[in-house]
Amino acid sequence: MSTALILSGGGARAAYQVGVLRGVMEIHGRDQLPFDVICGTSAGAINAVFMAANAHRPRDGVERLYRAWRGISAGDVYDHGWVAVLGNLWRIARSAFSRDGRAAPGALLDNAPLRLMLRNWLDFDAAQRNLAEGLLRTLCITAMDYGSGSSVAFFDGGDTTPWNRLYRRGERAAIALEHVMASAAIPVLFPAEGIGGSYFGDGALRQLHPLSPALKFGATRLFVIGVSAPIAPPPGMTERRRPGIGQMAAHLLNREFIDNLGADIEQARHFNEVGRALSPPDRQRHGMQPIETLVITPSAHFNEIAAQYLHKQPRTIRLLLRLLGTTSRGAGASFASYLMFDSGFCARLMDMGYRDVMAECGRVREFLDAPAQELSRLPSAS
Repeated sequence: MSTALILSGGGARAAYQVGVLRGVMEIHGRDQLPFDVICGTSAGAINAVFMAANAHRPRDGVERLYRAWRGISAGDVYDHGWVAVLGNLWRIARSAFSRDGRAAPGALLDNAPLRLMLRNWLDFDAAQRNLAEGLLRTLCITAMDYGSGSSVAFFDGGDTTPWNRLYRRGERAAIALEHVMASAAIPVLFPAEGIGGSYFGDGALRQLHPLSPALKFGATRLFVIGVSAPIAPPPGMTERRRPGIGQMAAHLLNREFIDNLGADIEQARHFNEVGRALSPPDRQRHGMQPIETLVITPSAHFNEIAAQYLHKQPRTIRLLLRLLGTTSRGAGASFASYLMFDSGFCARLMDMGYRDVMAECGRVREFLDAPAQELSRLPSAS
C-alpha cells in the first residue's frame, strides 16, 4: 500500500504546507516519514526535496524547514533593488523597438538569489541516499517544457517506466537544483530554467492532472496539501471596479496553481464512485483500484493576510504592483501573495497550516495509521 505526499505550489503560499507537515509529524508520533512517494510542483518542489533529503530524520527536518521559512525575505528569492527591477522594465520597453526581441529580459525579476538560497537549503545528495536506502521510494518534481508545452514529471527512484502522453511525459532523472528552479519559475515573474537543452518553467503550467504522477508511481493513497481556501472570498475582499493587470494575472495564476488540483481531486472521487458501483471482480479486471485521498486546504483566504503585509514589501515591488493595477483587495492581494516572501506573512501561513491539520487530527491519524493496520491483517510468512 503506497502513500504519496502531493505538494502543490504558488510562490510564497507554499509556506502553508510547512505548517501542515509540522502537524502531520506531530500526529504521526514517529520519526519516520509516513509517505513513500513525494511529488512537488512549483514552490512545493522546494518543500518536497527538503523532506526527501530528511527522510531519515523527518521530525527534525520539518522543524528546520519551518525555521528556514520563518527567516525568509524577498531578497533571498529575487533581486528587488532599483537597478535590477527598473532595469528589467526598461529593457522590456526597449525591446518593443527591437526587431528580434533579443533585448528583452527573460522575466520581470531576477531570481539568482533563490538559487544561492536553495544551495544552502537543499541537500540533493542526502535525497539520493534516502532513495537508495529505501527510506523513500520515489521523488518527483514537475516542470513545464516551454518548447513543447508539455508537463514533464522528472522522477527518481522506484521502477516506473518513463511515459509520454499528449502534453504529459515522465522522465527519469537525478533530481537536482535545476529541476527545482525550473518548477518554481513562475511565468513572467521569474526566468525559465535550462535543462538538457530545453527551457522549463513553473510546474503548475499545463499540469492538467496533478495527481497523475503519484498514481503512475503506484500510489493508491494521496495526502494532498492545497494552498487556497475551497470557498469564495468574503464580499469585503472583492472589487467591483475595472480589473487591472495584476487582478487578471492573479486569476490566471489561480487557474494554473489551484483549479487544476481541485478538478483532479474531484475526478478521483468520481472514479471511486464508479468503482464502487462495480463488483470486486470487475474492479480487478478493469484496474479500478480505489484511490484514497485526504486533502488539507487553508481555512481562510490568503488574500486577507496578504493585504496586511503589502506595505511591508520592498518599495520596488510595491511600485511594480501599482503599475500592474494591484490593490489590497480581492485578486490584487492574491497576486501579491505569490511574491510575498516575508517572514511575517509566511509565519502566519505556517501557523494556519498547523491549526488546520490539527483540527483534522482524527482523520489524519486514521489516514496515516491505515497502512500499518493493513499490514497487521496480512497473514505471516510462517
